[in-house]
Amino acid sequence: MEIRKMKLKDLVKIRELEIKCIREYFEKEIENKWEDLPKEWKDNLGASNSKSFMAYAEGGLSFVAEEEDEIIGFVFAQMLHHTYNVENMIWIENMGVHEYYRRIGIGYKMLQKVLDEGQAQGATVAHSAIQPSNLRSIMLHKKAGFFMDRREVALLDLSDRKH
Repeated sequence: MEIRKMKLKDLVKIRELEIKCIREYFEKEIENKWEDLPKEWKDNLGASNSKSFMAYAEGGLSFVAEEEDEIIGFVFAQMLHHTYNVENMIWIENMGVHEYYRRIGIGYKMLQKVLDEGQAQGATVAHSAIQPSNLRSIMLHKKAGFFMDRREVALLDLSDRKH
């Protein structure tokens, strides 16, 4: 198994795996049925969507785990500058591992790769968005040394904002 930087040629395989992971999580956590969601909404989910993928792939902190030319894991991350009074912060947007390859350390290895590369690029802090109900992700991040608290992030979609 190899962990390497994400490339444009990986887009189709990564998109398929990311949507599979999102759908799996969605069906466990949210009451709506996947099939009932609007197509436009599903098309924009995840960091592999057409609006976001290149920014992550070109940023140098997004990686894939590959086994015999198959993408079996991904992590989307980027460097943010001047955020929360931090000069350089790693922002980890999303990560996932194919269900057949889970619980053998691939997620941990990808996370370590992001942290090592980000630190080499000058990051002093890493931030990862984790749902409070995602216990496996919480355990993974704690193993990597992340501090976990009970804060939740408030999000406002400005395109839907009423004046």
